[in-house]
Amino acid sequence: MSGKFHFTFESDWRDVPGAFWVHLPVEGKLDTFTPPAPLAIPHKGYPVLHIEFEDCTLLFNSRAQLDHYIEVLSRRALPTSRQLSELSGLKTGPNQHWLSRLPGELKSPKKRQALVKALSAARVFAADNAPNTAFKPDAQKRAG
Repeated sequence: MSGKFHFTFESDWRDVPGAFWVHLPVEGKLDTFTPPAPLAIPHKGYPVLHIEFEDCTLLFNSRAQLDHYIEVLSRRALPTSRQLSELSGLKTGPNQHWLSRLPGELKSPKKRQALVKALSAARVFAADNAPNTAFKPDAQKRAG
């Protein structure tokens, strides 16, 4: 049940599913997000961590995104995507939320426990192997 991990690059950090729900725009400040958006590597783009778990591949572009998924999936009772959408303050409906897009077979308590374990292992891998600081424990401070 362990995952396999590797990095690729994307031209825009927002192309990674779920990033939109973690790096929230700061009202009244253009291109400012909280937590800060990941930084690009010149001539390459934004590092994207691929986590292969069973038949699914999950994509992440920051430690903040990984931490958020781990926090949500670790809950005894999953929140609804509507609840998470409302917390974000965004005007996008819950059907677009990453949790509603997560494959149903990964949402059972037993499967979530294994997935959280794989995400936690990927977090360690990313901190040690990421091509920039986006996955370091203090990445939010560095980007901001």
